[in-house]
Amino acid sequence: MGILAGFLLSVLMATGAFAQKDVITFDAPNGKVTFAHKKHVDMKLDCVKCHHTWKAGEKSGKLCKDCHKAKEEGKTPSLKDAAHKDCKGCHDEAKKANKPAGPTGCTQCHVKAK
Repeated sequence: MGILAGFLLSVLMATGAFAQKDVITFDAPNGKVTFAHKKHVDMKLDCVKCHHTWKAGEKSGKLCKDCHKAKEEGKTPSLKDAAHKDCKGCHDEAKKANKPAGPTGCTQCHVKAK
């Protein structure tokens, strides 16, 4: 189906202020992740693709971290697993469709301090 942008949704959209920022930074254990939220908004993706608990047309609501925690809880995947599935999954889909795609390799997203 269509492109699912988000990491982070999950990891990448796990802050409380993502809607107000153009770029969001996440401190992940294996390297800092920078998510260009504005770039994804400018692609005119449906917000619900990433913000799956929102209703069509909503511009605010639950954030990833509200449901996705450090560890899996029941059927709710961890924040890390949700981010990898949604964000990397979307980038992989775009790549397979020969469309412009975001990073798909570990060190392309996770950048360790020098």
